[in-house]
This record gives sequence, C-alpha cells and structure tokens, in this order.
Amino acid sequence: MKKSSIHSVVYQIWPRSFNDSNDDGIGDIQGIIQKLDYLKYLGIDQIWLSPVFVSPNKDYGYDIQDYYNIQPEFGSLEDMDILISESKKRDIKIIMDLVANHTSDQHPWFQEALKDKNSKYRDFYFFREGKNNQEPNNWISLFGGSAWTKVKNEDNMYYLSLFTPQQTDLNWDNPEVRSEIEKILRFWLERGISGFRMDVINIISKKEGLPDKNPHKKGYQFADDYIVSREKSHEYIQEMYDNVLKDYPGLFIGEGLLISPEQARRYCGSNSKELDLMFHFDTMLIGCGPLGKYDFRKLYRWSIKEFKEIYFKWQLASINHDFYLGNFLSNHDNGRAVSRFGNDKAFHNVSAKALLSLIFMSRGTPFIYQGEEIGMTNIKLDVEDWKDFEAINDYEVLQTMMHLPKGIAKRVIQKMTRDQARTPMQWSDSDYGGFSNVKPWMIVNPNYSYINVSHQQVDNNSILNFTKLCIELYKKDPCFAFGQIEPLYLEHKQLLAFRRFNESTEYVVYINMSNKYIHFKLNNEYINKELVLSNYSNPLLIEKMIMRPYETIVIKVK
Repeated sequence: MKKSSIHSVVYQIWPRSFNDSNDDGIGDIQGIIQKLDYLKYLGIDQIWLSPVFVSPNKDYGYDIQDYYNIQPEFGSLEDMDILISESKKRDIKIIMDLVANHTSDQHPWFQEALKDKNSKYRDFYFFREGKNNQEPNNWISLFGGSAWTKVKNEDNMYYLSLFTPQQTDLNWDNPEVRSEIEKILRFWLERGISGFRMDVINIISKKEGLPDKNPHKKGYQFADDYIVSREKSHEYIQEMYDNVLKDYPGLFIGEGLLISPEQARRYCGSNSKELDLMFHFDTMLIGCGPLGKYDFRKLYRWSIKEFKEIYFKWQLASINHDFYLGNFLSNHDNGRAVSRFGNDKAFHNVSAKALLSLIFMSRGTPFIYQGEEIGMTNIKLDVEDWKDFEAINDYEVLQTMMHLPKGIAKRVIQKMTRDQARTPMQWSDSDYGGFSNVKPWMIVNPNYSYINVSHQQVDNNSILNFTKLCIELYKKDPCFAFGQIEPLYLEHKQLLAFRRFNESTEYVVYINMSNKYIHFKLNNEYINKELVLSNYSNPLLIEKMIMRPYETIVIKVK
C-alpha cells in the first residue's frame, strides 16, 4: 500500500471537453498542457486522464482501437510525452484510464477474429452460436437491449458486448489476453505515467459456459453475480500485480460495478496484492430503481437519511476492513454534484462548497472532476443535442421495452444522461466559455457567463477559492486521508456530522445537507476551538447551534 499516493488530490480530466488548443472545437493534450499552471495553482497532485487512445468514439474513448497510440484529434505520442514531462516539472503525476474489459470492434485483434474463424484471436473474445434463432443467452447489456451482437456475414454467430455493440468483451480466461494487457501497462508505465484507473475491472471474469440468468423469467436479465466480482477476477488482478504493478510506485484504482464493502476489501485491503483504491457507486445510484440510473420507478427521490447511511456504511467499512476509497461526487459518467445533491439555483455557492468539503474531509483519496471546483451545473439538453450512446439507446429502450411515452422517456434521459457531465469546461465569460474560439463539439452551458474560472479566481468568496482551502487542509494533515471516523447526530434528519481523528489530531465536521435552517446542541468543548473551514462568513460556535442552508463548519479540536 502506497500511502504517499493515497494521501493526494486527484483531478479528473475528460480531454474532449477540457481545453481546445487548436480551434477544432475539441479539447486536446496541448490544451491540457496549457492549463497545467492552473492545476498547480489549484493544488492537485495527480491528473486522472480519461482515455486518449485511438478510438472510433462510439463510447468516446472507452472503445479502444489502439492502446499504444493517441487519438489524432487529441494529439500525438510526442504530445503525450510533453504532457508527462511538463506535469512532472510541476510535481503533478499522470494516471491513465485502462479500459481492458473490452476493446473496440475496430481493434486489430477483433478484426482478425472476424476475418478468420480459425484465428487465435477468436478466443480473445466471446464468440458463440445462437440458440433457437436467438442470442446465446438472455443477458442484458448495461446500456440496454441484448448483451450480444450478431456477427455480419456469419449465420447464427454472435459476440458478447456488455456495453455498446461496438465494445467487444475480452476473454480474460485466455492467458494471451492477460499477457497483452500487461504489455500495455508496462508500455505506459515505462513512458512515465504514475498509475491507472481501471475501468469496470471487477467484471473481467464471466461465469463458465455463459449460462442464462434467471431462465424462468421472460426478457433479458442482468447477469449480476455471473459477471460481478467473481473469484477469477481477483486471480487475474493478482497476476497483474505480481507481473507488473508491484514494480511501479504508482496509484492503481479500480472502478467497482455494484461492489460491496466486503468485495472492495479483497481488491484493495491492506493485505491485498491487487489495487490501492476502489470506487463504489452506491451514492450515484441513490433514488434509482434496481435496474440502474435510467430505472425511474423510484422517481429519483432520495432522502438525506439514505445519503448518510450510504456514506457511513462505506466510510466505516473502509476502517473496519482496512482499505481506502476514492471519494467523489461527480465524474464523466454522472451528472454534476451540485445539481444532483445540492441546490444549483438559490444555494449554488454554499451547496457546492458543502459537497466539496465532504469529499475532502472523508477517509481516502479525494477526486475532483473538471469544473466541479467552480460548481459547474447540469444542463437540460434536447434530444438532438445528445451525444452519448447510452442516452440515445436507452431513450429507445425506455419506449420499446418499458413502454414509456416519448415525452416521459425524454425527461428520464435528461435527468440522468452522462452528457450533463461532458459539456465544455467554463474558463471565462468569452465566447464558448473560453474553451475554444470556434463552436465546440458539444453545447456549452449558458451559465458560463457567470460560472467560470476567471471570475472565481478574483473572488475571495468563490467556490474555486474554497476548493483551494479544502485542498490545503486535506494535504496539511494526514488525519483526513488515514484517520478514524465516528458518526455524530445520526438521528438528525438534515445534519451530516462526524469526528475525524488519529492519535495526535481531532476534527469535527458539521454539514447541513438541506436548504433549511437547522438546530442542534454543540458539545461545549468545541465552542472555543479553532474553526478551520466554513462556507459562510461569520459562523457562530454556540451551544444552541443554528446552521444556515448547506452550511459547513470544520473545527479543529486538538
């Protein structure tokens, strides 16, 4: 376990929407290089770079055609080398995205498998004959519809594609596949990057024989334990650790689909020889039905009580089972935190700050998604402006399989689409938010005129400057990354409160998660202690506490 890497601040960049350096409307690597001084000013230690590999962009980089080269619209290998070098000059490390559950259907391995039925590359993937003129099994794709795609020009032959039809699942049972993945890891680690975020790494193993799930039920079924956190996935990652990862001092993070704390411990616990951190998505799926974020049956209603239960479940489990979490509330797959969990209208400034403080005061490693540090918000996009395959495909699935009227299906997608997180970064109030000098590949949120980096850099009360304070506090005291956590006021309906402590330091954190004034009794011993963080001016520490909407206070007790 590499504690120096865990006690660091990670900033996720989705390159297509970060900064356009060459006026083609698409963000690029040189655009990132131009903003390295800004990231240094912010105080981040590591950049998580979403995929920049060659890709047909059916899932915007998460369908990789060539793991060894850079997507031309982003730049070149030389540009990538410059980014690594210039980042190191600023003591910033680069983490890349390893997408190894699947490749693009344009990858040479898959193309060879299509050309020659006897090619060894057939066994790099899951090719299967259909049953009774239907798919080989009843598994549902995570993006809706069947998990199988028909092979053109081959009668009754299909391949497994758990995401888009163009993302072809790799057969990790094949040792040659695992060997090729290890070559990719070494190639980039030797080039100077400092780690990987591993996409859906806990579903790389599939149940032997690929049997039907719930065969007595009609329709497509989620494969669930047939694909999620199977025993062999641990064997494969341990092998990867032994052969590659142990030789490098980087940060290796796993994305855990439907993962439990017990499973997370096995991937990244103190005795694990697999990964350093895990992401979970319980918070992201709050208010959703059992089929995921487009399952509208709960109407996306959630309570602060539910939020607190999920938060403390994972924070306490990370202590009890001795593992560390990647703490986040926004990323490229989920909408903006202030719109989902805060109030992006009347209480935009203070609720964005409250949520940021929660990320930084939690045990583990904080992850900020580009624009989160200025409180970027969701935008309601019309159908013609959608870019994401998942949104476009599920719009049809909701109508055909769930029998939703078109208007309601549209509203469901607008509520949860990943496109909301992918609008261009808002750098200034100039045209297109300073992201580009030409019309960008995607609509810029119109509120760029007043929510942008330039304005917030000169405003002492801005979300950006509050983020800097959070980063400074987190980095100054290892208690936040590694210390204990004790929940407080669990019965309070709006207050999220806890102690953070180790043998030498103690803090108490109070966050009003609601848009209402709340009351509680403050422990007398905290009243005269040092207030180290607040998102309101003139906070009062008194016995009969009154906290304003989304108010946050952090007190240093010792």
